[in-house]
Amino acid sequence: MSFAPSRRHLLALLGAASGSAVLAACGEGGSGSGGKPTVVAACYPMEYLATRVAGDHIDMIQLATPGADAHGLELSVKQTLEIRKAALVLQIPGLTTALDDAIASEGTDNVLDVSSVVTLLASSGEDEHEHEHEDGTSDEGGEEHDLAGDDPHLWHDPQRMADIGDAIAKRLGEQLPDVAEELTANAATLRSDLEALDTELEEDFSSVSGNRTFITSHTAFAYLADRYDLHQVGISGVDPETEPSPQRLLQLEQVVKDEEVTTIFFETTASPKVAQTLAENVGVTAAELDNLETQLSEDQDYPAVMRSNAKALMASWS
Repeated sequence: MSFAPSRRHLLALLGAASGSAVLAACGEGGSGSGGKPTVVAACYPMEYLATRVAGDHIDMIQLATPGADAHGLELSVKQTLEIRKAALVLQIPGLTTALDDAIASEGTDNVLDVSSVVTLLASSGEDEHEHEHEDGTSDEGGEEHDLAGDDPHLWHDPQRMADIGDAIAKRLGEQLPDVAEELTANAATLRSDLEALDTELEEDFSSVSGNRTFITSHTAFAYLADRYDLHQVGISGVDPETEPSPQRLLQLEQVVKDEEVTTIFFETTASPKVAQTLAENVGVTAAELDNLETQLSEDQDYPAVMRSNAKALMASWS
C-alpha cells in the first residue's frame, strides 16, 4: 500500500534534515547562556512540571507558542540546535512529529521519554468509547482511526503528571547534584499539590449523577475521561487536523439526542468552526475547553485550567 505523507509530516522531515546538517558541526552542550542546564519542552504541562521542580536552577525553552497547535509544530534550525544542546528534552511520543523526528535523527541521550515513566492510553480514533444507540447499532468501526499508537494528551491526569515530576527531579538531580535534595523535595511538594487537585476533581465529578458525556473538537481529553469515569466523544480523533466525515457528523447528532448533550466544546488550538456548526445544527451551545497544550494566560496555571475545565463540563451536565 502506498503512503502519501501529509504536508505537516514533510515539513517536519525537512526541518529535521536541515537541523541535522547544522548539528553535525556542533559540539556537546547542555547549559544556557547563564550556565544553567537547559530544559526543552513542546507543550505547557511539561514546562509546568520542570519549572515547579527546578525553578531558577534551569533555563526553560518552550517550543510551542501560546495558542499554537503542538501537534503541528515546525522546528526552526535554532530550535533544533537547542534540542541537541539541551541538558534535558521532555518528549511525549506522538504529540509533536517534528520533535520526534529531530530526536530520532540525532540519537540524543538527553531525552526523557515520558512513556518510559507512565503508561499511555491507546489512541482509539475519533470516539474514545464505543457509543451504542437505542436501535442496538454502534459507532465503533464507523470511522477509520486517524492515528495509530498511543494518545499523547496524558497531562489531563494529575497522577501521571506527579509521576513525571518525580522523574524530572531524578534526571536533573544527576546534573545538579548540589541541589538534588532540593529538587526531590520540590517534586514531593508538587506531587502533594497534584494529588490534592486529583481528589478535588474526583469529588466534583462524582457529585454529578447520571450521564457524563461531553463532545469535543478532537479527543484531547481521554485521560480526563479515563481518570474520572467520564465519556468523551470527539468530532475528530487525536490529531485535530483530521476532518470528520459526513457519516461521523450524523453519528454525533445521534449522540447529542441519545445522551441529551447540551454543549459541544471547541478548543483554542483547534479550529472551532466544525464544533460551532454542529452545535448550531443540533440546537445546543458551543463552549470552550482549554486543552492545555500551551499556556494561554500567565494568570491561569495548570491546576487553575484543570479546575476551569471541570467547572465548564459540570455546567454542561446540570
